[in-house]
Amino acid sequence: DGMYEYNGSRSLTVPKNLYIIGTMNTADRSVGHIDYAIRRRFAFIDVLPKEEIITNSEAKDLFKKVEALFLNGTLASDFKRKDVQLGHSYFLAETKEELAHKFQYEVLPILNEYVNDGILLKNAEDIIKEMEQDVLR
Repeated sequence: DGMYEYNGSRSLTVPKNLYIIGTMNTADRSVGHIDYAIRRRFAFIDVLPKEEIITNSEAKDLFKKVEALFLNGTLASDFKRKDVQLGHSYFLAETKEELAHKFQYEVLPILNEYVNDGILLKNAEDIIKEMEQDVLR
């Protein structure tokens, strides 16, 4: 009768080798209260962007340019790079076309939102536009 009742028992067991892996980006402050609740209940491990995972040289170069936005005075001072920098998975592309598609539809919208939300400062706009012209020409 209970929501989690099975064969008359209300106990719930999971295998010891079951891991639940979730990802979250702390840039979205509107879910901060959820973040606190989750952090009280689970262990967290930072998985930071790793350039060496990217094998395509054009993608690696683009990753470095995007990474520079979080290093060179364009990141708002109340944010930490490790909390908002885009990860290497956005740059795992085998062809120039795939990289351009990922940049246009995944990376660029996030960078523009970061500028609109004040995570990246206004001086990042020109750098982002230059990247956009280089990648999408």
